[in-house]
Formats: sequence, C-alpha cells, structure tokens
Amino acid sequence: MSQTAIRASGLYKRFRTGKTYIEVLKRIEFDCNHGEVTMVMGPSGSGKSTLIAALSGLLRPDEGRVEALGDSLWNMPAGKIDKFRLDNCGFIFQGFNLFPALTALQQVQIVLKYQGLDAAAARKRASGALEEVGLGPRMHQRPDSLSGGEKQRVAIARAIAKNPRLLFADEPTSALDTENGVVVTRLLRRAATEHGAAVICVTHDPRLEAFADRVIHIEDGRITDDVRRTPAMAAQ
Repeated sequence: MSQTAIRASGLYKRFRTGKTYIEVLKRIEFDCNHGEVTMVMGPSGSGKSTLIAALSGLLRPDEGRVEALGDSLWNMPAGKIDKFRLDNCGFIFQGFNLFPALTALQQVQIVLKYQGLDAAAARKRASGALEEVGLGPRMHQRPDSLSGGEKQRVAIARAIAKNPRLLFADEPTSALDTENGVVVTRLLRRAATEHGAAVICVTHDPRLEAFADRVIHIEDGRITDDVRRTPAMAAQ
C-alpha cells in the first residue's frame, strides 16, 4: 500500500477584492501518496492553483491543516517552511521560470548548490537529470536556443535533480503541442514510478488523465469528483 505523502483537511482560503471577499477554497479535504500521480483538474478559476500553493507551503490558507511528510506544514516558522520546500519539493510551472543567461546545465546546478552540494557533485547530478529527460546533447544551450518542450524538460530536470519527495506541477503542458505534452507527462509519470515521488499536477488539460493514478475534479472551490484508476499509459 502506498504511503501517504500529504494529507490536508478543512482547507479554506478567500481573497479580498475591494469591499468583498471571494472564497477560493471551501473546506477541502485532500490526500496523495508516494509513487503516484494525482491529477487535480478543473476550469480556470476553480481553485486548483490555490490548492497546490496551500499544499506546498507557498500560500497560507485562512483555515485548515496540511500534514506534509508527517509534519504540520503551516505550524512551522516561515524559515522552516522555506527549508522544507528546498529539501523536499520540486516545482514545475507553465511559464518554465528559467534564467535567460544560464545554460540548461547551469539552470539545474544552481538549485543543487542551494541544497549544499559542491560544484562537482552538483554538475554530475545536474548532467544526469538532463540526460534522463533527453537533453544531454542540449545541456549547454540557453533558453533562447531551446523549444518550448525542451524548456519544460529543463524545468523537469531541475525539479527531479533534487530527488524531491513531493513534486508539484501547475499546468505543465498548457503551452505545449500534443507531442511535447505527452513527453512531459511521461516524465512526470516516471518521477512517481521510478523516483517514488508524490506527483501532484493541476491542469485543465484532459490529455493528462491517461497518466494518472487518481483524478480529482475541483469546481468553485470544492472537490466534485475523486476517482482512482489504473494508468492506461505508462512511462516509456
């Protein structure tokens, strides 16, 4: 049986707009397991990105509790939450978030240096991560020489090089064509299957469902459907 990686209860978040408030998360219950891909799906504005931010320590909920890797995330001081993310979490975003002046290899190395690896160890691990995502021959290229799919694979290499126990992906395929979307999603699948990470992916892209162990639908700040399934497409 898979080990629970995150368990959240009663998550509530609202944002103020002028004199009124918009409720974005409405008492959500959530859990996910190591070695599995959990897709959180829903239309724009449904609350899925706010949910992933609350689960990963990026946005404090107004109410509720998040148990992440056995620790009560939001009871930690801010500095410890930052350290928790550095040590345990990988992030992949729609916009890639790459530094224009750095090569693919340097993009990955810089994160590993923040973790305390020396230059040689960081280079070795970064090279291995880029080889894993199929970018070995392109590791000395800067972002302006890479396609959209290659940029996203750099972002994935940067995330998996940390050996994260929790991997969060926010709309990782929405800027990609079908072929590159499949490549990226297979890499997320491998992060769960081969690295044992708990992969939490929020998306409105229906192409991703085939890779998931579990599909959760969220709408208007509430979970409307939660289905476990056998992935029809495995990493290749």
